[in-house]
Amino acid sequence: MKKILFSLVFALSSYVNADEQRYVDGARWAFVSDAISPKLAVVDTFTQMHVDTLTLQAIPTELEVSDLQDLLVYIDGKSPTLFLYDLAKKSHGKMPLSFIPDQIVFHPDGAQLAVGGKNALVFVMPLDKKLMGTFDSVDSPFSLNFDNGGYNLYVTEQASGNTFVYRFHDGQRTQMQLGEGSVSEITLSPDSRLGMVAQYDDNTVYIRDLFMNTEFATVALPSTPYRPYVSSDSEHIILADEKGKGVVINAWSGEKVRDISVGENPGALRSGWLETIGIISSDSTLSVFDIAQSTPEKNVALSAPLKEVVVVSDSKTLFATQDKSSSLFVYDIRTATQLSRIDTGLAQPLHMVMGITNTICH
Repeated sequence: MKKILFSLVFALSSYVNADEQRYVDGARWAFVSDAISPKLAVVDTFTQMHVDTLTLQAIPTELEVSDLQDLLVYIDGKSPTLFLYDLAKKSHGKMPLSFIPDQIVFHPDGAQLAVGGKNALVFVMPLDKKLMGTFDSVDSPFSLNFDNGGYNLYVTEQASGNTFVYRFHDGQRTQMQLGEGSVSEITLSPDSRLGMVAQYDDNTVYIRDLFMNTEFATVALPSTPYRPYVSSDSEHIILADEKGKGVVINAWSGEKVRDISVGENPGALRSGWLETIGIISSDSTLSVFDIAQSTPEKNVALSAPLKEVVVVSDSKTLFATQDKSSSLFVYDIRTATQLSRIDTGLAQPLHMVMGITNTICH
């Protein structure tokens, strides 16, 4: 009788927990949007299972999550609107804007959001739907990147490399030059010491020491460079160009650590397993290599290019959406093993966000 009663209580408690599930553990849940519908899949990264499907108010062109405020924020690229979904209350909301936004970036405090559009940039508190300030006289296209503590926001005009440094607590702004001519989005090292861009006119990567306010290094690549990446421990810079040639640079000395050779047209540069492993996806290959040792790269054949690539916060597992696939690509970085795919129930998974990842620079 006791066994039967215990089983009944356990079953009921399980039912209640499932019914009241709130996706507020930032390190656990991955939110995956669909390219052709407003559906959003929720994936449990601990059990590696698709556990729920939500319906948003629009099809996201950009999607962000604040695990501190349990809030999903997204835009659709055609409405002057910031769309909201409260993960704790399971409620939808909207915040009207004076322009059509094309990029959104959360402040590290998870409460404030930078929202960019055509020659427009504002700061909002999305949970309160409150406008906090505006940033005038900026030319599109431009990139946004907060430093790790949220002290400064770097706004780089990509046609010229002209960069505004916006001091967030008091609104003071200064200017500096980050590269010349057409440049990539800005990448900041997690320790906020270095800022860098791919410089397209001469196929180089320009790296600036932000603490000393001086040039740190300029690294030439054989062809058009991809946006640079810095490991989450701020120790190594990973660079690659469109032909699949690249290097690893020591972020403290500026010296080359090793050369790398990967697939053409890299789509994402990442690192993992406590920042000893570099990972680069290309059109047909996932290349995995030792960051510090010049050992041969391990290449995993891909049936289609990966789109959104995320390494979870423990740095052990990589999740990615993949072109022409309804399931997620999953790779165990520690064992260099492709794991079972996770079906999302979506027609074409596109954007994927998690509250906490080690992908700090992107």
